[in-house]
Amino acid sequence: MEEDHRRAEAYFNRSGQLFDSLYSEEKVGTLMHTVNRLFRSDIYIRYFLAMEHLRAAAAKTVLDVGIGGAKYAEGYIECGIERVTGVDISSTMLQFARQHVQGIPGHENTFKFILSDIDQFESDEKFDVVVAMGFFDYVTDSLGTLKRLREFCDHSVIASFPSTSFWRTPIRKARYWLKKCPVFFFKSSQILDLSDRAGFASCDLTKIEGAGMDYVAILRK
Repeated sequence: MEEDHRRAEAYFNRSGQLFDSLYSEEKVGTLMHTVNRLFRSDIYIRYFLAMEHLRAAAAKTVLDVGIGGAKYAEGYIECGIERVTGVDISSTMLQFARQHVQGIPGHENTFKFILSDIDQFESDEKFDVVVAMGFFDYVTDSLGTLKRLREFCDHSVIASFPSTSFWRTPIRKARYWLKKCPVFFFKSSQILDLSDRAGFASCDLTKIEGAGMDYVAILRK
């Protein structure tokens, strides 16, 4: 398990620029913008589902796990989030995150970034909502991690889980094997079972159709 953590950390430190560009319209050309919209549409839909949930929950504080380049920052502000703690294992990604929020005037104190694996992360604070988008793809112990996220939330966790696919799963597994990074996939029954075993009161699942076909789960305490 520790080896998987190290491999994932090394991968995101190597590939920070690539992942940051997936969310940055200004950093990609017209061709890649079109490719992202067609084949990575899950990224955009996950964002809108997350913001919709934050508004519905009237959230004021967020723990963003695997925050990456903090591309949800403007959305958090628009939703009225007053305090965001972002956790990531990659120092490269957090460098992009800090650069990104520096360009949002008047919100210097809204965001705090912590370099940590979620297993080692500690906080006396409970957050209204924990956001974990594009995170469980790379988590070896999904049950243990989900239990940890439950400890930090007052209201709910919203997380994405990549679905299993006849053609997409083996291709992505092969790609990430070559990159020496673990990657995991889930069936709806597995996600519901994880929610139950982690102690959540309910789990609402939405499957994004098309492209990657991620599940987005809202897990309430």
